[in-house]
Amino acid sequence: MTRKKKQGTGKGKNFIDTKGYNEVVGHYETVKKGTAFNQYDLINNEMVLNPKNYALDEAQASIRAARFAPELSQAEKRMLIKDGIQRLRNANLKIKDVRHLLDIVER
Repeated sequence: MTRKKKQGTGKGKNFIDTKGYNEVVGHYETVKKGTAFNQYDLINNEMVLNPKNYALDEAQASIRAARFAPELSQAEKRMLIKDGIQRLRNANLKIKDVRHLLDIVER
């Protein structure tokens, strides 16, 4: 028996099929608005991952997609919210402590 490869964002432990909304609503729109987080820092002429900003940017993208993307089911929206919160937890961050930093109030 062969298993189907899970489709989705390709990020995180559990793939979530967000129909591309995570990338468009979550990432692209915040880059355009100037509210995306710089996921990398330039240190000694090398790009180095900033784990806190990475978690904030990915959490913001998941939560934005859940809140503002049309055509997602309630189950997909719940999965995206959980994904965003888990990304924060993985970086030892709590939503209550960083909510004010996230662009999740309006599209």
